Amino acid sequence: MKIALKGGLVILGLLVTLLLFFAIWLWTAVHLPTVLPPSQAPSRGDTVLSGFYAPPERMPAEPGVMIRQEDLSGNSILESAGANIRLLYSSTDGLGAEAITPVSGALYLPEGEPPEGGWPLMIWSHGTVGIGDVCAPSYAGRGERDPIYLNPWLEQGFAIAASDYQGLGTPGTHPYMDARTMAYNNLDLARALQASDVPLSARLVIAGQSQGATGAIASASYANSYAPDVDLAGIIATGIPHFSAPVIWELVANSDRDEASASLSLSLYMLTFAEMLDPDFKLDPVLTDQARPVVEQIGQTCVFDFVANTQEAELSNSTTFVSRVEVPLMQVFSRANLYNLDFDTPVFAGSGTADKITPFFMQQEFLADACAAGATINAVTYEGANHNQGLLKSTQGAQDFARLVLSDGKVANTCEQ
Repeated sequence: MKIALKGGLVILGLLVTLLLFFAIWLWTAVHLPTVLPPSQAPSRGDTVLSGFYAPPERMPAEPGVMIRQEDLSGNSILESAGANIRLLYSSTDGLGAEAITPVSGALYLPEGEPPEGGWPLMIWSHGTVGIGDVCAPSYAGRGERDPIYLNPWLEQGFAIAASDYQGLGTPGTHPYMDARTMAYNNLDLARALQASDVPLSARLVIAGQSQGATGAIASASYANSYAPDVDLAGIIATGIPHFSAPVIWELVANSDRDEASASLSLSLYMLTFAEMLDPDFKLDPVLTDQARPVVEQIGQTCVFDFVANTQEAELSNSTTFVSRVEVPLMQVFSRANLYNLDFDTPVFAGSGTADKITPFFMQQEFLADACAAGATINAVTYEGANHNQGLLKSTQGAQDFARLVLSDGKVANTCEQ
């Protein structure tokens, strides 16, 4: 009898927790402002990489203007590129949605002569690298996975342009997972390039993985209202994050606060953005003494080293936080979902069934919501693929999709099945 009573209390406690989280999610979705005042949060990871990343004395008055460019070298290049170029361009600040801010990025051109009409353009929306300037891909390079995916695009004659995103490389803290910021940055990069003398096609696709999948999807959602001059033919998204109420319910119900996983590092990145969203929230006071020395390096350590440091310190939710952090995390989830799914740009969506970073059920919920909104989705599942493998296994299918939409071909809509 006592055992049954204890089990019933555990279940009741879980239900109360889930209902509380749902109420928090609903409140933040309704009440969180979409236009934010200048952040009073502490600057994290700001440093001077070089004079190239510094804002010009006089910023362009409009977004989507090229400011300067230079050759890339070292780890920043892609081996299959005929030209590797670092870029600085203007974009609209995704937080206040008004100010013009500098954003850095890169352009990779195929070898040889461009075809008539220019090289077909793929904008690459990168996944999580960290929040510090030293993690900007145009400066730090692209790790091991991304070049394996990107070089074949160059070999197939696609030009690749990639934003670092606001605050990575350039002044300010990167607003990690902010959908609108990434959308503005991707679309303004396309504008800046197509106003230049680089021989690129007028139509383009945007591809993204994980954090970058949110950026790619948000780009389609904002394209018609923010950048109707950008001829966006299609979106390619793998490892898609999606923070709907059912997803959050499932995550909370199956979470283990004592597990040391990579997800903790992503939560900590999100909480640095929560500091920018809520002037009453500060990250440092909610950290344990065990966690504080690791988290102090969050702006100077990029993602793989930061994950390794949290695991070496045996950090979990229960050993990292002295109080619950669900409310500030819900605010970030709301900003990560700051897009509509009723856009008319077709989407290639690749999902690995063994993905633990953006779990398979999360990606399936995205597909269900996008189909319900009337989106055109070509969904492909990769059995047994983890987060990285899902991206790499999608390469051929993504390229075939890009060629199809760039030539105005009809996409097979798996929503209709």
